[in-house]
Amino acid sequence: MKKYFVTIIISLLIGFLLANFMLRQYDSTVKVIPTFKQNETIYLVQQGVYSSLESTKDNTKKLNYYVYTMKDGFYYVYVGMSLDSEIIKKIQNYYTDLKIETIIKTITSANNDFTNTLKQTDEILKETDDKDTIKEVINQILKKYEGS
Repeated sequence: MKKYFVTIIISLLIGFLLANFMLRQYDSTVKVIPTFKQNETIYLVQQGVYSSLESTKDNTKKLNYYVYTMKDGFYYVYVGMSLDSEIIKKIQNYYTDLKIETIIKTITSANNDFTNTLKQTDEILKETDDKDTIKEVINQILKKYEGS
């Protein structure tokens, strides 16, 4: 019995020393650098704010595609999104050419799938001035946003 007691004490001592050695390998003052951004700024082209769903539908009849969110009893209608301030101006100019008044708003998002999609569509919009292409890309962005 004494023989086992000494073996157990030695085993516990070795285990404690090894655990202590392993834990000292981790420096708690090391800064962790994230591999992706937690929150990204997204620029939105807002078409309007309405007090009812009926008013929203009445005032968006000439829009091809839009999304809306409800906040504090109001319906906010968005017609375009981008991660790039220059591209959002291009989208806003597209609606200005259609005689639709808009303003630019910003939000932050942690949805990496959606921001990755926006990065891809921003590359397409950066390279084109074709109105039909801009329209289709905007529609795809809004559909993806609606589904996220």
